[in-house]
Order: sequence, then structure tokens, then C-alpha cells
Amino acid sequence: MTTPSWQLHWDGPADGRYNMAKDALLLERAAAEGSAALRLYAWDRMTLSVGRAQKVERQIDLGACAAHGIPVVRRETGGRAVLHGSDLTYSIAAPLSGPRFSGGILGIYREISQAFLNFFSGLGVGAECKAYAGRERAESASPVCFVTPSAFEILLRGKKVVGSAQRQVPRAFLQHGSIPLEPQLRLLSEIFHSAAASQIAAQMTDLRSEGCYPRHSVADLRRRLVDSFGAVFGIAFEPAPWTPADEAAATERTAEFPWIEAGAAPAVPAANIQTGTSHS
Repeated sequence: MTTPSWQLHWDGPADGRYNMAKDALLLERAAAEGSAALRLYAWDRMTLSVGRAQKVERQIDLGACAAHGIPVVRRETGGRAVLHGSDLTYSIAAPLSGPRFSGGILGIYREISQAFLNFFSGLGVGAECKAYAGRERAESASPVCFVTPSAFEILLRGKKVVGSAQRQVPRAFLQHGSIPLEPQLRLLSEIFHSAAASQIAAQMTDLRSEGCYPRHSVADLRRRLVDSFGAVFGIAFEPAPWTPADEAAATERTAEFPWIEAGAAPAVPAANIQTGTSHS
């Protein structure tokens, strides 16, 4: 029996528009060509990504974002706002076919959650997957992704540690998300209108707080995440460097993801994340 092969993109830091454009390009190819890809990527500065339909002005203090030099970009997926720049960010784009990815949005969340459970098990921390009902999610809704439960939540000590969002098109889906490396409680409480640091601390956690980082480097955490997806889904990964034509196509698509104006303050440097161009 042949082992299914997925493309693996192991990307260095880029700005928010370019990162969103690359994810959009992978979704388009999954739908048109039937290709499947896992992408791990980083950010060139602290960046806030917001959900496709999120009410930014009501929920987010754009003045505070400007003061901290945090650009704001809108994703093509739903969900709530996520602060990037000190996190592990992933995306999966794959066809809506086969037994694993044909169960609708909730079914795909459930399947992908198994890879994260395996990932945290390998780190020696006890994660659990909690299936929140729609009523529970509505009652706990917050503009902050990590304070709002999703359908199949990954929890450590009862706190959310993976924030994900998904979009489906007729023949494929995109799911991307974030695992925080370090706590950002003060900053989050300043850029959201109604999110106290104490509330955020009670609902979310991060890899430093759980003793996983920097005990494990970012490169090692990325490798472990790739290995977990490979083991759970029974797939092999083929490194897939972006060609000049790919880069040009992604650059062209950045126009689909305009910045949400937040001023022109100096950028806050992202975490010092060492990345490579392929996985080994």
C-alpha cells in the first residue's frame, strides 16, 4: 500500500499579508489540483490576524495596536483575533476527500485535533480534547481567540493552547492556527477593548508556561509537530520549496489582504525564531 505524500512548507518570517496570501494559494491549489500541504511559518513582527467577519472596530483598540507597532490583517477564515509573532503557526490545505476529511468542518477539526494530542503527548504534557457544544461556545464568546472555545478544543490544565480557524471551498479546505510560545497577557489586555489580563490568564496558556519552551527549541517543536501529523494521518512529507513563480503569485495575492489601518508606529520585533527552508 502506497503511503500518501503531502507537501511540506517550512517557511521563515514574513509579513501578515504575505502569510495570508500563501495560505490562500495553497487552498486554491488543493481545490484545483487535489494537492495537500502542511505549512509551518513565522512572522516578521508582532501581528494581529482577525477573523473574516470579526467586528474589528468594536472589539479591538486599533490605536493601541498602532502604539505598539502591531499591524492588523484579516484572514479568509472565520474565528477570533490571534496575536502572532511569538507562536508556532501552522496551516493545512487539503482536498475534501477520503475518510479523514469528508466529515464537514466539525469532523475535520476533530481529526486534526488528534495530531495535536499526539504532539503534546510527545512533549510529556497531558493535553485533552474537549468537544464544546454550540451553546457553550456562544456563551463564552470573546474577541480573543484563546478566550473563546472552539468545537474540539485542545486544553492543557483546562486552558486553551491551540487556536485554529477553518474555511471550506467546494473541493478543499484550509485550516490554520497558532500555539503561543510565551504569555502575552498585558499586551492582549491593552489591544482588546474588553479583555482583562486576569480573564485571559484563566482561559489560555502557552508553551513557556507549560515548561515546553525554550526547553524545546522552535525548530524542534516544528519537527515534532510535523512528525505528529505524519504519524496520525499515515502520510509522508516531501519538502516543497517555493519557486520564484510561487513567490510572485503570492505577492500578487497580497492585494486580497489589505492592512486594517492601525497607524505607522515602529514595528515590535517578533520572537527570535530560527527557521530553515526544509524539514529533516
